[in-house]
Amino acid sequence: MNNKQLMIELAMPVAFMLMAAYVIVKGLSMGSEGVFPIMCAGVLLICAVYLLVQTLMKREVVVKLEGVNLPRVGLTLLTLLVYVFLLKKIGYAIDTFLLCALVIRSLGYKKFHVIVPCSVIAVAVTFVIFKVLLSVPLPMVFLDF
Repeated sequence: MNNKQLMIELAMPVAFMLMAAYVIVKGLSMGSEGVFPIMCAGVLLICAVYLLVQTLMKREVVVKLEGVNLPRVGLTLLTLLVYVFLLKKIGYAIDTFLLCALVIRSLGYKKFHVIVPCSVIAVAVTFVIFKVLLSVPLPMVFLDF
């Protein structure tokens, strides 16, 4: 593996470690509301360190950019940015349903009788996990309790 490829391979775990450290530092000042972000960041940090060690020890190419559909990746990133922007405006349920439907559609599924139920199930499952089980406040237009 050449130096350029090694830098590409190391960029992801280093970026994840920096992101995890940032979330941990910010979460520490949040009191009890910061426990969940700190736990998630801890898992991210452990995974990033593992990935970094694996990359350094194996020295084999993991990130292969040949054949990557860059327009589709760009569209997915744009969709995620729009999701974040609209989350407080139209609420979690509608926004997440639209995100799921667009991502499923961009993966090549064209049948709406598959896209709609999968999106509804994804919204319901994530809603129960975050709102009901973890008591994470979600921006809601309806079903706010």
